[in-house]
Amino acid sequence: MRTHNYIPIEAKIIERTSLSPDVVGFKLKINNFSFHPGQFVMASVVGFGEVPVGITSSPAEKGTIEIAVRAAGMVTKKICGLEVGDPVGVNGPFGNGFDLSKIKGRDVILISGGIGMMPLRSLVKHIEKNKKLVRSLTILNGGRSPEHLLYKDEYKKWEKFAQVENTVDTCNKDWEGCIGMVTKLYDRIKVKPGSVMIVCGPPVMYKSVITRFAGKSIADKDLYFMLERNMKCGIGKCQHCTCGKLYTCLDGPVFSYDQIKYNKEAL
Repeated sequence: MRTHNYIPIEAKIIERTSLSPDVVGFKLKINNFSFHPGQFVMASVVGFGEVPVGITSSPAEKGTIEIAVRAAGMVTKKICGLEVGDPVGVNGPFGNGFDLSKIKGRDVILISGGIGMMPLRSLVKHIEKNKKLVRSLTILNGGRSPEHLLYKDEYKKWEKFAQVENTVDTCNKDWEGCIGMVTKLYDRIKVKPGSVMIVCGPPVMYKSVITRFAGKSIADKDLYFMLERNMKCGIGKCQHCTCGKLYTCLDGPVFSYDQIKYNKEAL
C-alpha cells in the first residue's frame, strides 16, 4: 500500500478498449502499487486536471491496474481520447474498499446498473481467482442497451463460477435477453438466509433495492452500497461528497446500509 505524498505516479497505457459508446477501459503499467477491491484512484492528465475512477482489475495482477472512464466532462473526455503508449497520472489507492472477511464463505449478490459494473468488476475478478472465498456468486446487471452493457465479452467466463443475469432498457430484434430495468431480474434469484448484497448504480436503483430487500431477505448490515458518484477531490477537502458527518472518499465509497439508512444525504 502506498504512503501518500499526493504526487501522482506516471503510469503508461498498455491496452485501450472501447467498453461502450461512452466508456473506455485502460490497462496501465504501474510498479509498486497494491490495492483492495472497491478502492479508487485519482487519474490525471497534465494541464487538464484529475478525476476519481474505480479500479476494475484484480489485486492479484501485479505490475498493472485497470480502470474505466466514462466521457462526461473535460478531464474524462481527455482521458478517453488517450491511446496506447500515452502517460496517465495515478494517485492512490483511496477509500476503504470491500471488507473481504464479511463475504468469506457466504452467498454474495452483486447488483449493478448503468456504469456500476466498473468498480464491481474488481471484486468479480478477485473472486474468479479465489473461488473458495464465497459460497456462491450472483450478478444482476442492467444497461441502457446491449451496447451499453460493460464487459459483455467476459460474461461467458463469469458464468463458469457465477449466476449472471443481464437486462437492457431498450434493444433491437437481435437481443434475446431480458428487457426492462434491473428490478425485473429480482425475481430470477433466490436470496438465501445470510446472503450479502453489494449494489452500485444510479440512486433510483438503490431505492428499489432497499424497498425489496433491506431488513427483509437481506440484513441491513449485509447490504452494501457504493456511493462514489459524488466524489471529486478524493481526499476529503472539497466537501463535494459529504454525507452528513461522512465523506464518501474517506469513509467510503463502500457503506453498509446500517451506516447510512438514516442519512438523507447518502442515498
